[in-house]
Amino acid sequence: MATKIKMIVTDMDGTFLNDAHGYDHQLFSKTYTRMVTAKIPLVIASGSSYHRLTREFANQVDQLTFISQNGAVVHRGRQLLSVSPLTNALLTHVLALITDHFAAGQLAQLVVSGVNASYIDQSMSAANRAIVKTFYEKVIAVSDLRQVAPLVDDQLTRVSVTFSPTVDWQAATAWLTAHLPAGLALENSGFHTSQIGLASATKQGALLTLTDQERVEAEHVVTFGDNENDLGLLTMTPQSYAMKNAAPFIQGQAANVTAHTNNESGVLRTINALLDQRIK
Repeated sequence: MATKIKMIVTDMDGTFLNDAHGYDHQLFSKTYTRMVTAKIPLVIASGSSYHRLTREFANQVDQLTFISQNGAVVHRGRQLLSVSPLTNALLTHVLALITDHFAAGQLAQLVVSGVNASYIDQSMSAANRAIVKTFYEKVIAVSDLRQVAPLVDDQLTRVSVTFSPTVDWQAATAWLTAHLPAGLALENSGFHTSQIGLASATKQGALLTLTDQERVEAEHVVTFGDNENDLGLLTMTPQSYAMKNAAPFIQGQAANVTAHTNNESGVLRTINALLDQRIK
């Protein structure tokens, strides 16, 4: 007998989305209709901003729950549910830590995200701005990113740093992790990008809050992920799926591995297979 499903949670890049940052809209529409009929809510959990996520699901915004910025911001549809902001002192310290230690040429993109928008320095190249917009959508350039807090009216939650290809990414992230103030944590999101925010603000923490509110047991939650920032999701439920394209280490932490990659609509095909089991 198939285990009951009361919620489905999926990461985006490398998981739900293909390598071109798109997905099969027709297949999604059919799959999501089946989920609605079965009264199974869909939760999108990503390191990206809320604005980027709503762009991807423009027709379903009001029906979905969004865990963005790796758990720092949570929305139910258009309603803001929770925010885990950094203090101005911590934010200023982290930005100084990064920009003092790494040369400008070593940093491909440096982004500060908040509830209302994501922020970059006005000196960022047009090419890098275009990349940032892919993942954050609503992007605003400021005169000095190191002093972003007093320049904007926002609750700022995350610092995202993407290193240049020439940088030893593992060494760089290890150095950052060792020098972060207490209470902060670094999570690797793929694409040589790491996010820094409150250690308490994670995808898993946000999902646990949601499941408590909805009175959904972990055994009835299906989760999908492909990267280190998804490990909390993948280890909290027996119905977890690492993507076929995920690294062996990630696959080893999940209860299951999808039969298809992110480029083969692995999440949607798995969901349909699970729904088929429910009606047998």
